[in-house]
Amino acid sequence: AGGFRRFLGTGKSLSFVRPHHMLRATVALSLLYIGVAHAEPQDFSGRWYLDLRTPSQRAKSVECGGAEFQLAQSGDRITGSHSMATAGCGRVNEGGPETVKGVVVNGTAVLVVTSGRNGAMVVGKARVRQGKLHWQSLEEVRAGEPDGDSPLILEAGVLNREFK
Repeated sequence: AGGFRRFLGTGKSLSFVRPHHMLRATVALSLLYIGVAHAEPQDFSGRWYLDLRTPSQRAKSVECGGAEFQLAQSGDRITGSHSMATAGCGRVNEGGPETVKGVVVNGTAVLVVTSGRNGAMVVGKARVRQGKLHWQSLEEVRAGEPDGDSPLILEAGVLNREFK
């Protein structure tokens, strides 16, 4: 648990994570590390966005309805934020500074994402392919509070790099 605690950079005890969840997350990360083929170095830095609205909602210019990663990479370390909102802004995860922390292993980013909405934590992986960020959530390592409240962390998707 000490290495994972250092990985998260919080220095806090992870006693809130159930042992079987930690074991499953550790096994998933180990398999990911072993199973990833060697790849060219990837640059994960930037703003990545996915519009989650339906074509009808886009045509009506409905507000919100997207997911975003704002990432900064330094060497093999990644920090940043994740936010997500349902179409019409009914439910929002505003993210926040350092709600994403991770490391790049053989061209794949292994990220821990914390919901700014309810504190849930998810481990996932990301790859950059053809200029797009391919994100996949792997495991929820801490449930949010209150129980049953969606953390609004993107399950899976292909996000476009936004240039402004």
